[in-house]
Amino acid sequence: MTDSTIQLDADVVACLMTAPTSGAVAIIQLRGHGSRRVLGQLTGVAEWEHGRMKLVDFSGIDQGLAVYMDSGDGCVPWAQLFPHGGPRVVRKILDRLMQLGCALRSDVSAVETYPEAWNELEASMLATMAQAASPAAIDLLLAQPDLWRALDTSQPDAADARRLLSRSAELQHLITPATVVVAGRPNVGKSTLTNRLLGRAASIVADLPGTTRDWVSGLAEISGSGNGSNGGSGGAGEWSSTAIAVCWLDTPGLRSSDDAIEQQAIVLARGAIAEAHVVIAMRDAATDWPDPEALPREPDLWVMNKVDVAEDHAASHAPSASGTGHDAEHPLRISARTGHGVTALEDAVLEKLHLRNLTLEVWAFDAALRQRLEKLARS
Repeated sequence: MTDSTIQLDADVVACLMTAPTSGAVAIIQLRGHGSRRVLGQLTGVAEWEHGRMKLVDFSGIDQGLAVYMDSGDGCVPWAQLFPHGGPRVVRKILDRLMQLGCALRSDVSAVETYPEAWNELEASMLATMAQAASPAAIDLLLAQPDLWRALDTSQPDAADARRLLSRSAELQHLITPATVVVAGRPNVGKSTLTNRLLGRAASIVADLPGTTRDWVSGLAEISGSGNGSNGGSGGAGEWSSTAIAVCWLDTPGLRSSDDAIEQQAIVLARGAIAEAHVVIAMRDAATDWPDPEALPREPDLWVMNKVDVAEDHAASHAPSASGTGHDAEHPLRISARTGHGVTALEDAVLEKLHLRNLTLEVWAFDAALRQRLEKLARS
């Protein structure tokens, strides 16, 4: 149902730019040559200057900010609305925009979403940046337009394309975090380590085996000893952030138990271990490694915890004072309680993911760029 005085303008597209869940502020974008007219009818404000943000009333539904953009250089005009982020408020404004003749779309391209971008690659870069889980992705994404221009000039061959595709698959973990699982027998400190890395008490910590009866997960930002500088492309200066997000899973202690809930959690934990990108086996001086039959795959890293505690079994159980973590005979030695050795553990995890000491390098971060490399790799 539309007002009789409203001129329908199908080329004005309305799109919700933020998640359709509750939030402090929502962003609704209008795009099309009728954007100024629709904005005026929605807000009652007739005059809109390019780039000037105004506090307005959205047809009595809500108050918020709005801005109109028309550079006059042939680009399609667009506008953004910033109402409160309540789902009902957003829904009412979208309904009103449809009454005003806008087409509501959810499959808006990156170019439409970021009209300020110079080209499709820059628009895709901005869209990917908004999705990236790892702060370390930002500097690398910002460098991509220049790096791809340099790549086109250098005329890469099929072997170069295959190498870049392989490396790009590893770098995608900066967008969608890799999964890291810590596994071990009960009460070896898995929950203490998880709480330290997540920065909050996500797991219950107690000296009682079986305290963690379910597996706990969360996003952990790890930096290790730092990812270095921009030296990979000849640039200067440090990265703005070296933090890399991983999905960290704290599994219940792997043991036999009569508790049906705990046993079901252990079954689920085995599935998580099988699919994880990095599996960490943990023990302490008084407790052995997890039973190999309880693990669906070989661990990637081996960690001896509680090195700060006086170990009664040191002579017979504890390995050498230092280690690489690559096997059970030379585990990394840490204290999840004090933080000793945790940075070295973070370095080892990033090494396994091939994300340590990042440099500014070509990254096929979206489907279009990957298709370009795949075509070249087949040539």
